[in-house]
Amino acid sequence: MSVDQDSTEHSDDGSLAMHTGWFATGWPKYLPQYQSMVLCMLFGTASVRGMSGSIDDVTQELFGGRLGSFFGRDGGDLDSPVMWQDPDELDHAETDEEKAEIRADAAAHQAKCEGLLRSAGLAVPTTVRELADTMVALGIATQQDGVWSMPEPLPHPEDILDLLEDDRAKLAEMRRIFELGPAENALIGHLRDDLNRPDELFTSLDRLATATNLTEDDARGALARLIEEGDARLERGNARAQVALDTLKSHERFHLVLDWAHFDEYRLTFTRG
Repeated sequence: MSVDQDSTEHSDDGSLAMHTGWFATGWPKYLPQYQSMVLCMLFGTASVRGMSGSIDDVTQELFGGRLGSFFGRDGGDLDSPVMWQDPDELDHAETDEEKAEIRADAAAHQAKCEGLLRSAGLAVPTTVRELADTMVALGIATQQDGVWSMPEPLPHPEDILDLLEDDRAKLAEMRRIFELGPAENALIGHLRDDLNRPDELFTSLDRLATATNLTEDDARGALARLIEEGDARLERGNARAQVALDTLKSHERFHLVLDWAHFDEYRLTFTRG
């Protein structure tokens, strides 16, 4: 299936497209993070525009051969070496110990990913061009009759790579958070914008669902995320004892107590211009 505007961030002003399933699948954890993301945008843009030809043809058409720092460093191109560590991270490190830790983490990430690729019978990429070939071999991008496309949904790493149970559990939890994102945003928007950031709200799950146009399951999941992040707690009773969300029925009223100071300190807010 071709990537379209429903599953890709894309505009007609010449900007690049990004498959919205990229981060939720977890592939950045098992490939060179920055360069694989850039190639995902390259594949996504080629898919949206119905481009054909080799990866060289696509980069030539999109950038006219002037890639700049697109692949991670000035003058980078498809034959630039794969980077398992972002050089900018070292620039922000304040001590030699932090730099050593960054290098050690990058080396461990590289060793883990290369081992998984070898176990799956795939070549370990050493250049951006080879990384593009690896991503095609993983099914992240395909060509049919020469035309580029990306599947919807993208394949999952655990379906191809021999991941440990701990990694599989972390991916499942990460996807749960991604899937709850729209519902969580709807709930936050209701509390912040519609209700003007109340300190607390006397409500129920069915009332929250109606107010946010969510299903009760999604409202429960979104509320669970606020609690997990430390932005809210639930209280009930005359003595106002804290209660667990999973003990509440949809119609049961509770006090939703919100910690906006915590929210403002630990949450990032994005505004679409």
